[in-house]
Amino acid sequence: MSVLPVLDAAAGCCPPLAVQPLTPPVAGELAPLFKALGDPVRLRLLSLIASSTEVCVCELTEAFDVTGATISHHLRVLRESGLVDSERRGTWVYYWVRREALDLLGNLLTGSTDTPSRVAPVQVRPETDQQPLISANPDVVRLLADPLRARIVQILADGPATTSHLVVNTAAKQPNVSGHLKLLREAGVVTAEPRGRFTYYRLVPDVLQGAALHLADLAAQARTHSENFRTC
Repeated sequence: MSVLPVLDAAAGCCPPLAVQPLTPPVAGELAPLFKALGDPVRLRLLSLIASSTEVCVCELTEAFDVTGATISHHLRVLRESGLVDSERRGTWVYYWVRREALDLLGNLLTGSTDTPSRVAPVQVRPETDQQPLISANPDVVRLLADPLRARIVQILADGPATTSHLVVNTAAKQPNVSGHLKLLREAGVVTAEPRGRFTYYRLVPDVLQGAALHLADLAAQARTHSENFRTC
């Protein structure tokens, strides 16, 4: 059962649970959304999709130790419940979350019309305190130890590119390129940016700079302690 047509109507007729009980018809319309989230695999799938602008099904399949058919089934349930939407582009299908569905569920569970929400003031960091925002995670260095990932980063240094561009320039298979892009995105090394029908991947210079600073600190530490022989 699909609740896609229901979402727009339900968004304006569903007060928070703490304010007013749901009517039987509205509860029946919203139940499939919660049922779809009752499976751990589907819940994790939704989190992976929601954390990016859009995700290729090839990347989702590689993130689980289950068959592609199982992932397809769970994606169909999420799509039919109205939580995600999709579009086929060539060989692959791309998924993105329906924000109105998440907003509806979030307001239903946490919203309140009796007490105004209390929003913490935004803390603005001074200019001199920006350095901690730059990642110096050594895991970035480990990521770049893979020849294909290092090649992808080198290509992206010349400007944003699509998966197709990277496949052509690396002569690697698309699932392999997509898998490496997923790891690079999770580490914050690249970001995804939709432009029309295509998704471009952009290198994040600050993250590379943070890794470089980490290596520079290790080099300086090594020079300082070069004569500190440990006793046996």
